[in-house]
Amino acid sequence: MENWVATELAAQNMGDVRLNKRMAKLTENLCRDPSLSIPCANTTWAETFAAYRFLDNAKVTFDSIMSGHRESTLRRIHAEPVVLIPQDTTFLNFATDDKSKGMGTLRTKKSNQQLLHTSIAISPSRVNLGVVDGSMWQRDEAATKKSLASQKIEEKESYRWLLHYQSACTIQAHCPDTTVVSIADREGDIHEWFQYAETVPVERRASYIIRAKVNRALALEEERISLWDHMNSLKSLGKYSVNVPKRNGEPGRDASMNVFVSEVQLAGRGKVRRPLFLHVVYLKELNPPAGITGIEWMLLTDLPVDDFVQARVIIEWYRCRWEIETYFRVMKGGCDIENNRFRTEPRMLNCIAVYMIISWRLHSITMLARRIPERPCTDAFADREWKILWRMRIKTPPPKTPPTLREATHMLAGLGGFLGRTGDGEPGVKTIWQGYDKLLHYIEAADAFGV
Repeated sequence: MENWVATELAAQNMGDVRLNKRMAKLTENLCRDPSLSIPCANTTWAETFAAYRFLDNAKVTFDSIMSGHRESTLRRIHAEPVVLIPQDTTFLNFATDDKSKGMGTLRTKKSNQQLLHTSIAISPSRVNLGVVDGSMWQRDEAATKKSLASQKIEEKESYRWLLHYQSACTIQAHCPDTTVVSIADREGDIHEWFQYAETVPVERRASYIIRAKVNRALALEEERISLWDHMNSLKSLGKYSVNVPKRNGEPGRDASMNVFVSEVQLAGRGKVRRPLFLHVVYLKELNPPAGITGIEWMLLTDLPVDDFVQARVIIEWYRCRWEIETYFRVMKGGCDIENNRFRTEPRMLNCIAVYMIISWRLHSITMLARRIPERPCTDAFADREWKILWRMRIKTPPPKTPPTLREATHMLAGLGGFLGRTGDGEPGVKTIWQGYDKLLHYIEAADAFGV
């Protein structure tokens, strides 16, 4: 357990050696059971008090907490030819009980909803390489669409998408031999993003793939036409199939979609928005089941797309965006971050930053086992971890040769309730994090008894 923390945070730089040590200690304590609160995860009151002092220290910020992890993430990115950086927002609700006022046992919940915007780096094979950026804020409920229209982009909530794209550009500058691609869903469809990208020097400009939300006007052969009308007028280059899992009461299905591609020029508007050239990959489902809305993706990118093969690459890279949703599931379910209570936003974000590193660890183990299953498990597990895991699951002394990643991960998921029956497939994130919780308790007990 300590081994992965020490390796991951080896380059930690918080401006004070004592803060570096406290960061490592806090991460180790929270790792023992990521679902526990800080008072429960720390074994003594002194450690609990030190943890709160650490999170409240003026020198401790999101960036300083992430410094060691970011260096490790950069090292992993350097080793990849292509790295995708999906970004998205998740809602965190830190609800608290209001005291009952002469109402007996009746209690009410006071909502404290925060938004967390995050960017993670993943390989095209969907292995989580690390957290790139994170920011948190509360939504201004009083803002109206009319007032937002008159605001500068820097004053809008959507500015987060542009800031996180800038983080992707910073990664690109540090990793010139890696193709870095920022990916966003429909909320990231803002003209200022496309316009800003053109101003970034090529050598440090990250590419992007964004699902369109706005049916913009195009300037084609001195004629104005809407984006959707133009793409629907084209001839399909081929068909792309995707398995749609069951959700919201709808059965799963294999969806077949037509693929269209085009280079377009977005029309300018006034002096603020200038015309821009982009490539578009458009997918539209053929014959969706009755009563079900078919899949339709309009993907905007600055990457060249001239044929069906290139279009498939763009589609498959965009589909990797789903991994950030899985990562959020790990944060909320595996680490239970919404159960932490803090009075100030900086302290809350500092705590979340620590949990983001732990969530990366749980998510990466799951995906590594799926993508490189025959690699030795020591690529993801410390010796102490896999050896105790072997003893608890196989009930024999551990072998000299470590098991494969797939074998170790199946054993870990088995602790979390994964049955491994024929047809069960590979274990999911939930059984991985539940198994990891139990493994850390076994390690703690073994340490206590000197085993």
